[in-house]
Amino acid sequence: MNFIKHTYLFIQHNLQQNKRRGFMLPLILLFPVLLIGAVIILIMTFFDSSEQSPIKLGVVNQDQSKETEMIIDILEETSEFGPFMQIESLDEDQAEDKVEANELSAYLLLPEDFTSNLYDGYPVTMSVIGNPKQEMESNVVHELINSVMRHIETSQANILLVNEYAKKVDMDDGTRSELVMDEFMRTLFSVAGKDKVISEDTVENYSTTSPVHYFMLSSFFIVITVWLLVIYHYLYREEANRMIERMRLYGVTHLQQITARIIVTLIMTGVFATLAFVVLINFISFDLYREDYIRIALICFLYSSFYLVLLAICEMILHAPRIRLLVHSLLTITLIGLSGALIPTIYFPLYIQDILAYIPATEALFWLQEIVLNDRLYADYSQLLFYVGSSILLLIVLSLWKERVRG
Repeated sequence: MNFIKHTYLFIQHNLQQNKRRGFMLPLILLFPVLLIGAVIILIMTFFDSSEQSPIKLGVVNQDQSKETEMIIDILEETSEFGPFMQIESLDEDQAEDKVEANELSAYLLLPEDFTSNLYDGYPVTMSVIGNPKQEMESNVVHELINSVMRHIETSQANILLVNEYAKKVDMDDGTRSELVMDEFMRTLFSVAGKDKVISEDTVENYSTTSPVHYFMLSSFFIVITVWLLVIYHYLYREEANRMIERMRLYGVTHLQQITARIIVTLIMTGVFATLAFVVLINFISFDLYREDYIRIALICFLYSSFYLVLLAICEMILHAPRIRLLVHSLLTITLIGLSGALIPTIYFPLYIQDILAYIPATEALFWLQEIVLNDRLYADYSQLLFYVGSSILLLIVLSLWKERVRG
């Protein structure tokens, strides 16, 4: 009971303190909004995807057979490759010159014995010569051709079986060649008709597909984080040693003061964040349901609680105000940077992306993006709940230990 009573008294004290200095708060809260808005607008210019050039692939056909010509036609006409790839037939010298001039992403080489090897049962190959200046595009072409070759190699057994049985029944060469050709065409068209020729994981990059919505939501997330930091320090008051000793005689602990400050910070930030989100959805139309607002509010509450408790843990450990403020600032910048609000996580190296899955800020922003941008009808709160519970437990243990040391 004493804990709740003392905490309530400190909550009232912080609210009264805020009323006395209320004229300063709008200016303090407005400055981060203007600064973050300018930074976000600057970053958005680097993710403008209005101009996207397709991958340019050259094809060198040394075999010059009906089968290889058909492969080239299928690559050129199939809808799987058309939107993002341009294919051009060249001889080998022209292809090499265009690769050196950076006019081709890569070129495909069909050897002279491609068709004969296919029908005689020997391994068939299609070489991909990439452009070192366009490494990513070359890797895409390599993966594409490897996928096509896997299907052709699998179907080679069927072609050999048809050819072998045609020989056993004494079929004339013209009819047998036509039958084998029909089997090759059926296999090739089945490959081209696949829903996905390349095995891939679809990743939606909202920073390029919808940069305005993405970075406006990111700005909202960053502003909330900065407001939490500003209001938390705005409510902080350095007490004299004599006052601290006097409060200890009345059973007042540091944890009670911090808890009151966290609650007031959550209330004030919640009010301002609600107003900011109303302005945001009026400025940019989001298709949200009533349940979505509840999910968004719960995610923001869990993330804010964890962040404030993390600040409180640092306050428990660090006593010097300047060092504490420096650590809080560095911690805030790190969380914002790792969350993907400034630079989308898809641009981070893969080994860093694996680590980001365990960062609370990244988890919170991810579910906000899923709900607002991807129309997700649910959210997973388990990881955020775990972080909040663990941080609160750590704060309580640290506070009890410090009280015992002081006693």
